[in-house]
Amino acid sequence: MDQSKLLHLLLLSLVTLCYHCTACHVTDREALVAFKEGITSDPFGILSSWNYTGDCCTNWAGISCNPATGRVTSLNIPSMTDAIDAYLEGTLSPALGMLSHLSILRIVGLKQISGPIPPSLGSLAQLTDIALSANNFSGPIPSSLWGLKNLKRLLLSSNNLSGHLPEDIGLLRGLVYLDLSNNQITGTIPQSIGNLTSLSVLDLINNSLSGYIPASISGMTSLRFLRLSKNNLNGVLPESIGSLLKLETISLFDNSITGNIPSSVGHLPMLREIYLSDNQLTGKIPSTIGNSTKLLTIDLNSNNLSGPIPQELTQLHDLQTLDLAFNPLEIHTPPAWLGNLGVFKLSLAATGITGPLPEWLQSAKSLTILDLSSNSISGTIPNWIGSISGLEYLNLAHNALQSTIPTEFKNLVNLMELDLSCNNLSGPLRPVLEKGNSGLFGGFKTLNLSYNSFTGGIPEDIGVMEEINGVEILDFSYNPLGGMIPKTMKNLTSLKEVRMASDGLSGEIPIGLLDIPVLTEFDVSRNQLTGRIPKHSRPLPADGFKGNPRLCGEPLPPCKHK
Repeated sequence: MDQSKLLHLLLLSLVTLCYHCTACHVTDREALVAFKEGITSDPFGILSSWNYTGDCCTNWAGISCNPATGRVTSLNIPSMTDAIDAYLEGTLSPALGMLSHLSILRIVGLKQISGPIPPSLGSLAQLTDIALSANNFSGPIPSSLWGLKNLKRLLLSSNNLSGHLPEDIGLLRGLVYLDLSNNQITGTIPQSIGNLTSLSVLDLINNSLSGYIPASISGMTSLRFLRLSKNNLNGVLPESIGSLLKLETISLFDNSITGNIPSSVGHLPMLREIYLSDNQLTGKIPSTIGNSTKLLTIDLNSNNLSGPIPQELTQLHDLQTLDLAFNPLEIHTPPAWLGNLGVFKLSLAATGITGPLPEWLQSAKSLTILDLSSNSISGTIPNWIGSISGLEYLNLAHNALQSTIPTEFKNLVNLMELDLSCNNLSGPLRPVLEKGNSGLFGGFKTLNLSYNSFTGGIPEDIGVMEEINGVEILDFSYNPLGGMIPKTMKNLTSLKEVRMASDGLSGEIPIGLLDIPVLTEFDVSRNQLTGRIPKHSRPLPADGFKGNPRLCGEPLPPCKHK
């Protein structure tokens, strides 16, 4: 007899011996033993307490039983370890279908449990909760699960599940939470989904669903969170969405939804977030949106919406984020009332703004993120720019600004992300590099000054400037800077990307600069650099060094010895 059969007989013998001495029901014990046998690797000892002599109800971690009957009511694997990278490898045994009194099945975040979800789970009529998220299950969701009439929560997110949503989904009238996000589910959203009158959360984000959003969603009267982003949905957003009076979040970004934003969104008194970016929406932003006075976030980025921006937005006293970027609003001069909204984030990139920077910005003290890039803003960077002292992110790239950097720029003490690229800014770099900081915050993480007319070289002390010492992305390329690469730059040990192409730089590349541990991109092409490229351990592409005729050494051709 081979070893596997001998082991199986031994396990069955142990089960029989323990039948009279433990509270755990023999059928349930057999099912749990079969589950453990389906696990081929348990390097973190998640199931180490599942020994074959102990009582599965009292000694096996993650198992709860009815004390009167000894029947297993809950199988909750994640409770067994605090290790972030813990995992189990194997498959889910069909024998779990023998746990006839099971109400909670929770096997979450164990990463390497693969194969299909057993159809036998559909026989567990008492199940109220199924949570199998963040594993590696594949294949279709068994049809049988849709017949579990007592099911309240079905959480299968972050697997590799496929197939489509059946029309039978409408039979789960007690379902409260449905999360199938981050899978490969195809097909359309069934009309019967409107029968889920108890559903509070519908999360189908990041699948491959197609077709339109059915008007029958109006029947989901308990719905609070509608998350259908990152699919292939098309058609219009139904006017019936205005019937969902408990709705707090509409997340439909990154689809192909067309037509107007329905005016009925203004009928949603509990609405807090609306994410409709990266669709094909047209028409005007409905003025009724101002009636949803609990709104915190409006994100309509990257559509085909037209202006004007409705002044009814001033009714949204709690609004924190307004993102209308990359829409042909043609607003030319942004209305001054925008400065009174009190938002933290304002993004009007590529919305047709012309003329100087709006003066009302100086009174927008709440702003931490401001993006006015890809417009036709002209004139100077005004002295009052420093009065927006709460800014952490500022993007004025791809405009027509022409000036030096005002000394008041130093007052942007919280600024960490700055993009002034593709303008006609001039003068020295120092007023940007020497801006103040607030202590804990305010050091640059990303700094892009490329494609301008800055002169005067890169300051020699750049590597000891407090505002720069944590910078990760530094782009000075395509400026007539001149001068040499400062030796102190090697002190900027957080640098991941450095771009100084076409800056008129001369001299040698300082030793140590290419040895910054996290450096992945280094571009000094098309300068007048000379000498041998310092030896370095990290692979750096040759394209980053080309266009310097007197530069040599790895990754360029070797230097010629005299």
